[in-house]
Amino acid sequence: MPNTHQTLQDIADILSFESDQMLLKARLESATMDWDHLVRVGSSHLVLPAIYCRLKAKQLLNTLPTELEAYLKEITDLNRERNHQLLAEAQQISQWFQEAKIDHVFLKGTAMLASGYYQDIAERMVGDIDILVEESSLIKSFKFLENKNYIA
Repeated sequence: MPNTHQTLQDIADILSFESDQMLLKARLESATMDWDHLVRVGSSHLVLPAIYCRLKAKQLLNTLPTELEAYLKEITDLNRERNHQLLAEAQQISQWFQEAKIDHVFLKGTAMLASGYYQDIAERMVGDIDILVEESSLIKSFKFLENKNYIA
């Protein structure tokens, strides 16, 4: 039976910038490492690309089973491309809003990606573009985005 506590600790150690790399390497190479459970839990928390990126940065990709490394790389590459598309959309929306004189700010994932917070934009899974506008501009901005074929 999978040990969820241990799996969450493994994920935390992988994602941490401060975990002991030698201990982490030993744990990942351990015969008791439950990769299937790590993938299920990591997927449910939307951190598989972050796991891949952090293992790559720590030079620990070689501890993964070959098929798992290829799978995580594919997911990460797809997420990177999606994030590039979302950033391009956010830039377009920002340009439209500036032209329409709608004050706005991006929030959450889009803001983190746009700010350059991540070493690799593939680390963060983003599902949408969150935008904050003044209440007085809410209807105007909503209609403006509808006219550009965006849906809330």
